[in-house]
Amino acid sequence: MGDQPDWLAEFTSSLDSDKALFRAVVLTAYAHFFHLLEREIVPKNAYHVLTWLREALKREGEILSGEYEDVHEALEAWLLEKAGKNAGWLAYGKSRNDQVATALRLVLRWKLIGLLWELNRLRGSLLDSAERHLNVKIPLFTHLQPAQPSLASHYLLYVEGEVFHHYRTIWHVLREVVDLCPLGSGPVAGSSVPLNRGRLAELLGFSGVESNTLLATGSRTFASLSVGTVASLMVVLSRVAEDLVIWSTPQFSLVELPQEHISTSSIMPQKRNAVTLELIRAKAGTVIGSLISLLTVTKGIPSGYNLDLQEANLHMLIPVEEATSSARVLADLMKGIKFKEIVVPDTLAQDIAERLAREREITYREAHSLLASTLREVGWDLLKAADKLGVDVPDVEDVLRERGRGAPNPELLTKEIESRRRLLRDDIERLASYEEEKVEAERSLLSMGVGD
Repeated sequence: MGDQPDWLAEFTSSLDSDKALFRAVVLTAYAHFFHLLEREIVPKNAYHVLTWLREALKREGEILSGEYEDVHEALEAWLLEKAGKNAGWLAYGKSRNDQVATALRLVLRWKLIGLLWELNRLRGSLLDSAERHLNVKIPLFTHLQPAQPSLASHYLLYVEGEVFHHYRTIWHVLREVVDLCPLGSGPVAGSSVPLNRGRLAELLGFSGVESNTLLATGSRTFASLSVGTVASLMVVLSRVAEDLVIWSTPQFSLVELPQEHISTSSIMPQKRNAVTLELIRAKAGTVIGSLISLLTVTKGIPSGYNLDLQEANLHMLIPVEEATSSARVLADLMKGIKFKEIVVPDTLAQDIAERLAREREITYREAHSLLASTLREVGWDLLKAADKLGVDVPDVEDVLRERGRGAPNPELLTKEIESRRRLLRDDIERLASYEEEKVEAERSLLSMGVGD
C-alpha cells in the first residue's frame, strides 16, 4: 500500500466533541453566575466563584475524573470543593435542562461556523478549477449514458451551485434557529428568580432568545434542521464522489485524480483506487444514519425534557464534523484534479435532430423519429446516420456557443464564474464578521468579574 497522508489518517479517524461540550457547559455556568451577581440576586462575596469557573476551563480532566452522573454534577461538586458553599448558588434559577440546551447550541454554533468555512474553501476551489477547465469539452450523462456535449467548467459550476445552496441554508438555520439562547428557561417553564433572558443571551453572544421555555429546553428541532441540511449536503458530495470515482476508471478515463487522493492495491500494482472519494461516499451513509437516529430518538417522546434527548447529542455533532472533513478533502482534491477532453459524437444527436427539423420544416417529433429509424438502419452510428440523411454534423464548439443561460456556453460561463466569485466574497465577509462577533462575546464574558 502507498503511504497515507497525515490528513487522510485524520479524516478516517473518529472525531471527539467532548472538549467543546465541556467548555460550553462552563461558559454557560459562567454567564448564569455572573448574571446573578450583576443583578445582586446572590451575595457579592460570591464573586470568587467566577475565578474558579475560569480555572475550570483548564481543569477538565481533573473535574471529570470522579464518579458523577454528568458534567454538570461534576462541575458543581468541584466548585463546592474549591470555592466553598457560595458555589451552591450556581443552580439558583438554572436547571440542567436549560444549561445543556444552551451548551449544545453553543457547540453546534461553532461546529457550523467551521463547516461554513470549509464550504467556502470548497466553493473557491471549485471556481478555480472551473476557470482552469473553462474550455475542456466533456460529455454529460443521463442514465450513465452519454447525453449531450458540455464543458468541465459547466460540471464544476453545477457542483459549486449545489454547495452554495446548502451553504446558504445552513447559514439561515444557524442564524435563525441555532443561535437563539435557551438559558433562563429552567427545567420547562422558567423560574421565580428574576433573570433577564435577553441579558443572558447577550453575555453568551447569541443573536436572540428562544422565547418559549418549553421549546427552549424540550425541543431539538435546532439539531434536526441542522443535521437534515448537513445530510442533504453529504448526499450531494457523495454523488459528486461517485461521478469522479467512475470517471477516473480506465473505462471512462475522463478525469485524473491527484496522486495523494489515490492508493494502490496491496497485491495489484496497477490499481489507482480513489480512496478519499470512497470515504466521502461512506461518510454520507454515516451522516444519514445519524439523522435517522436523531429523528427516531425524538419522535416518540412527549413534549418537555426527557433523558432520551441525551442519546441525541452524539447524532447532532458527529454529522457536522464528518461533513466538515469531507468538504475539506474534496476542496483539496479539486485543486489537483485534471479533466481530459473527450468528444463523443453521439452526444450531438439532439442537435442534428433539431437541425433536421429546421431544414426540412417538419416537427421535432417527426425529426426525432426519422433520425432514430436511420440510426437503427446504420447500426447506431450517428455520423453514418447524418450522412445518409444529408445533414451536416455540427461542430461541438459551435453547438456550445449556441447554448443559452445556465448551459455550457464558454462566454456565459466566464461571466458566471465572475458572478459566483462575488457571491463567495460576500459570504466570506459576512461569515468572518459573524465569527468575530462570537469570539468577542466569549472574550468579553470571561473578562467580566475579573478583579472583583
